[in-house]
Amino acid sequence: MTLVGKIFTMLILVMSVVFMAFSVMVFATHKNWKDEATKLQAQLSTLQTNLKEAEDLRARLQTQLAQEQAARRAALASLQVRAVRAEQTLAAKEKELSDLSAAHSKVAEAARDAQTRLATLEDETRRLRDDLRGAQKDRDEVFIQVVDLTEKLNQAESLRQLLDERNKEAAFQLAQMKMVLDRHGLTPDALVAHIPPKVDGVVLDVSGKDLIEISIGADDGLKVGHALDVYRGSTYLGRIVIRKTGPDRAVGQILKELQRGQIKRGDRVTTRFS
Repeated sequence: MTLVGKIFTMLILVMSVVFMAFSVMVFATHKNWKDEATKLQAQLSTLQTNLKEAEDLRARLQTQLAQEQAARRAALASLQVRAVRAEQTLAAKEKELSDLSAAHSKVAEAARDAQTRLATLEDETRRLRDDLRGAQKDRDEVFIQVVDLTEKLNQAESLRQLLDERNKEAAFQLAQMKMVLDRHGLTPDALVAHIPPKVDGVVLDVSGKDLIEISIGADDGLKVGHALDVYRGSTYLGRIVIRKTGPDRAVGQILKELQRGQIKRGDRVTTRFS
């Protein structure tokens, strides 16, 4: 029960006592008024005492009420101060939250930009890797070509050196051939088709018509009309003239006027000794 309730309870109690006194007084009209007056006076004294006690109690209760109200006002003021501080703190937190939200938005935007840039960089990296692979492949192909060309160059250089040596040998041989031609009174334009190459073979077969078959032919440079000599050991047997040639065979006719012996199978056939 609150302090106000207690006060109203006491007031009701006091009024009840007063009304009871009046009732007693009314009832006393039918009785001895002196005794009743004495009783009423005693009751009045008691009621006054009770009233004084009630007033004292009311005063105490009012004092307590004032104290309680002051305490409540102080508590309310403290609560208001705390509420103001809480509102200020809430405002600060809301501002901080707003700042954090703005910062988060900026960070999220920066993250999206970074992701976009990262995707772009990854695409560029893939393209650069593809270009690098292509460049490496081209470089490897060029390197292989360079190695091949270097090898061919070395071969060409070796061939050039060999050709230089052969050119020198050919020049030397040409000089010797010119000396030979000059010694024999020949010119470079003279026909040499009738001169047989330096060959050496054997007689494979002899027919009765002065024809013999030998083991060398067109692959060895023989042509129709070439003349070859026939030997057995160191004995000269005669000369033949080529009448027909094959790749590795030839048929020659024995010149009777130059024959010095019977030509047989197995005799050696060679270019005439100079």
